Amino acid sequence: MKILHLAVENFSRIPAILVREERKQGHDSYLATLYPTGRNYTDADYCLNLPLIAKPWMSAAKKWFEPASARITNHRARPGRPIFHRPGIWRSLFYHGRDFLWRSTIEPFLKQIDFYSFDLLILDGGAGFYRHGRVVQKFRSYGGKVIAAYYGSDLRSRGLLREIDKYCAARFSFEYDHRLILPESQFLYFPFSLPEGTSRTPINDGKIRIGHAPTNRAAKGTGQILAELETLKNQFPLEIILIENRPYSEAVNLKSQCDLFIDQIGELGYGVNSLESLAMGIPTAVELLPDFESFLGDHPFINISRGRIAEQLTPWLESAAHRTELGRISQNWVAKRHNPAQICRQILQSVATEK
Repeated sequence: MKILHLAVENFSRIPAILVREERKQGHDSYLATLYPTGRNYTDADYCLNLPLIAKPWMSAAKKWFEPASARITNHRARPGRPIFHRPGIWRSLFYHGRDFLWRSTIEPFLKQIDFYSFDLLILDGGAGFYRHGRVVQKFRSYGGKVIAAYYGSDLRSRGLLREIDKYCAARFSFEYDHRLILPESQFLYFPFSLPEGTSRTPINDGKIRIGHAPTNRAAKGTGQILAELETLKNQFPLEIILIENRPYSEAVNLKSQCDLFIDQIGELGYGVNSLESLAMGIPTAVELLPDFESFLGDHPFINISRGRIAEQLTPWLESAAHRTELGRISQNWVAKRHNPAQICRQILQSVATEK
């Protein structure tokens, strides 16, 4: 099968992981992105490097032109009917003008890769080359299948892109709470594996290193996490490793030196940040709401909550042996539950049955 993954950026690396697994399974698979991620990943096959997207001034402008409900938080999507993106007149005009500007780059690219010869188009976050759905519609008319894969904040904050979503034969979600607003989506675990050669490299100097790596402090609950960790410094020889605004290789190296890792507090559960630390055998703490914890069944997470973080971490700070055992369990759990090959097969098998 000839497969193209399209992502606005390769921030989570999930598209790149799926491409790698699809190639291992004998498929002709590629990844195209609209612009390069700030983390300097190099595993996209094509990067269009388009203008007028994800620039600092645009992020600032969004605060004025988008509703508060569209901003990234640590709250779940609220139950109800799926919400379609309604950008308003000024943003609609902006998207229309940007689509027109992008044509001079996108159309030659579609010809370069013989786009309409692909069998399957997988849209990361449900986003296409343009905001309008004409390219996706044409792709379907040539017999290609289109699916959307959702994770992160896009579905919660932006919603579905109506003109693209109507051509999708299937939708997959890697976030538990997405099912509250998109119950027809098929839930899958994040496909995950550490980059080759990555392993834990603890520093045995008597200190207990606790890592935290926020991409958005408000969404991760960083202020509360750091405040509660400070109260533990009188009881334990702690060093807080704040991993923020670092190149990926440096961030992973810092994380590998930690004895414990805290992902986030809030309603969303765990993400790739947790999977990295778990896969390195580092006990990992995150807030899991009761329904999600029940859904997971046996899991290796240290479940924490606002106001009780110090109390909930104390048993693991007191015993290095307990941390070591939990780290071993964590590695096994990730390898089994988040196996990329298995998840890739689930997607392609499901797509094979869709019309």
